Amino acid sequence: MPAGPRPLSEQVGSIVDLLPLIVKNLRIGRLLENVRPGLGISQVLVLHALERAPADGASMGDLADEVGVSVPTTTGLVGRLAREGLVERRAHPSDRRIVLVALTDEGRAVARRAADYLAEMMGKLLGDLAAGEREGLAHAFERVFELSVRIQEEQRRMVALA
Repeated sequence: MPAGPRPLSEQVGSIVDLLPLIVKNLRIGRLLENVRPGLGISQVLVLHALERAPADGASMGDLADEVGVSVPTTTGLVGRLAREGLVERRAHPSDRRIVLVALTDEGRAVARRAADYLAEMMGKLLGDLAAGEREGLAHAFERVFELSVRIQEEQRRMVALA
């Protein structure tokens, strides 16, 4: 007789145990070396966020929020990316206190290569799964993302109330 679903605590425990191991096994940071030497996952997250930003760029605060790190950390990441010619700082058109960050053409190309490389890697990884398993996994990741957005919004509200 097949066993029923595991209790939530067991499912959570399994995910918590496996997620860091999956990240370690994928070694995304090392794989990104093939895209551009010295490129790390944090830099890719900044480039990806800037791809979705308005054409004139994103403020450090907005970028930090999008990437999920502090403004000082974002400033350091942006500094390194600027030295590499992947992003540029721009003055805000109406507020001198705000610095906008935008992708350069090279930054846009690197962001695209990183996304293509990660998609290729994921395609190889998922290629061994049956179509139904892939669909189930894709749906599960979409739901986890939706829930993570909701949790992030709740955390922001709690901070605003504090």
